[in-house]
Amino acid sequence: MSNQTVNTNTKRWALLAASLGLAYVLVRHRQSIWGVLGRSPFQLQHKRIEVISSVNESQRILNELKSHCESFKVIGFDCEWITVGGTRRPVALLQLSSHKGLCALFRLCCMKQIPKDLRELLEDDAVLKVGVAPQDDAMKLSHDYGVGVASTFDLRYMAVMAGHQAEGLGKLSQTHLNTALDKNWRLACSNWEAPQLDSAQLNYAANDALAAVAIFQKLSKDLEPRTFWDWRAPKFEQLRPKLEPFLDVDFTKGFVSGLGKTLSTGTPTHPLTSKSKHKRNKKHQQSQQQQPQQQQIRNLGTQSKAFYDNCVLEAPDGELLCTIDRRKASWYLNQNLGTQVSEQPFTVRLNFEPAGRAVGDVGRYYQTPKENQCVVCGRRDAYIRKNVVPREYRKHFPVVMKSHTSHDILLLCPSCHQLSNISDNKIRNKLAMTCEAPFGHGEGVSKYHDDQQLRNVKLAGKALLMQSDRMPSQKVAQLQKTILDYYTDVTEITPELLQKAAKLDCRVANEDYCQHGKKVVQVYRDKLGGLVELERLWREHFLHTMQPKFLPKLWNVNHNANRLEVRASEGRIDNEDLVVAGLESVISVKNIARS
Repeated sequence: MSNQTVNTNTKRWALLAASLGLAYVLVRHRQSIWGVLGRSPFQLQHKRIEVISSVNESQRILNELKSHCESFKVIGFDCEWITVGGTRRPVALLQLSSHKGLCALFRLCCMKQIPKDLRELLEDDAVLKVGVAPQDDAMKLSHDYGVGVASTFDLRYMAVMAGHQAEGLGKLSQTHLNTALDKNWRLACSNWEAPQLDSAQLNYAANDALAAVAIFQKLSKDLEPRTFWDWRAPKFEQLRPKLEPFLDVDFTKGFVSGLGKTLSTGTPTHPLTSKSKHKRNKKHQQSQQQQPQQQQIRNLGTQSKAFYDNCVLEAPDGELLCTIDRRKASWYLNQNLGTQVSEQPFTVRLNFEPAGRAVGDVGRYYQTPKENQCVVCGRRDAYIRKNVVPREYRKHFPVVMKSHTSHDILLLCPSCHQLSNISDNKIRNKLAMTCEAPFGHGEGVSKYHDDQQLRNVKLAGKALLMQSDRMPSQKVAQLQKTILDYYTDVTEITPELLQKAAKLDCRVANEDYCQHGKKVVQVYRDKLGGLVELERLWREHFLHTMQPKFLPKLWNVNHNANRLEVRASEGRIDNEDLVVAGLESVISVKNIARS
């Protein structure tokens, strides 16, 4: 063999070895490599900004935006406004961006109205409007211009679903796009109603909306992981069902609901400010609420041991009544109400005739053994009890509808439990509007509120007690006047009066207070078809949003209505309870049974 042949073979083997080595490195470290590639800077310079200041200018750009939405039904969504003298003015600028880099800046302060085609795009529920806290912007547009914004989606939900931190838009952009957004407060608080917006303002406004779409695209890949060599983008049609439960749901209510009062850092001191101050306040609020939020998650009561013991309870003649837990079975034995007839399964036979026996599918449901697993995903190592009909409503039901509620207590793993609880807020908000029952942080939610006059008197008393010697005489006189204006029967400031003012209770009863759950139950009971309709609403919502694959056999959205009908046929329910439930038609059946 010649030296040339040897050299050629040697090169071939070397090339083959190098190729195999490269392939090994790619496969072995594919996640790290993909992460580096995924963090390549997002090219914001490839954007195209269009400024629209009149209705006539909007048609061409809106047609182009709509054409982009035909292939990818997601647009970046953001708004800018100014605050003058502590009062927010109407939204001045609306930003909408497509995945193709087009960003339309609608100067609503110049247009004075929402063009018809723009209204149609905003109200199109097939197109997602993505951003951070887009529900807040949507509410302002609704208030200022009477337009509804459908299918808003907070990117923080998507980040959590993909296993990332829920952060503000700037940090999400830095983390997932490797791109820093300019969040200088002077620019954010600039005059968005100026006759002409400068280039810095245009870039600031456009980049927020463009980054929102890019973040959505990046997180969608994390939600739908693919093999290293599969570069195809996830299909939006496959992704949308996962996002559906969180559309139009406020992220702060979804994750921080019930964690106490929202903190306030006060009003801006600058005479001309914008929403950036509001965003900084919300960021401070979220950081303050982070600790109790973590505490709440730790107290969820996750179980790893079996929840269903599937012990058997029999009638005196041996007929199967239902399955029960071991503790309940032992209670019958300890009370001498039954005898044990079997160990496997643990079986107790009653020594008295029960009030009723298993009838139809309702009875068979309670006879069927239940699996200890998440009814959504099938996970078996950890689960939490989920009240399909939340307790805030159920506790106001009549006793006959509060007993035997195990049908509506299902097992979910911690992840599915959290997602289900978040999606519940969408129904709560709808119920709040339908039944005029405030939910969240709106008016009428708190039983007490601070009276501003009393608060001013209290603050004045504290300030004069602690810092009067360091205050200008004019400020001291102003605070003293505040106190004397309240205590009209006093003419002189004394240490005792200051102590009394400093300890003043600022809380007063809220005349508009309404307990959300109680009001909803009352409205359904009196006007909306009875409480079985409210139960059906929550059960159908659970089925639609969570799409459980492992529900117990015979689980039914009409379960309680069927159960009450059985009791009515046996003469074991009052007419009043049937009316409250919304089953007036069953009363005649009950009367026939009695006759």
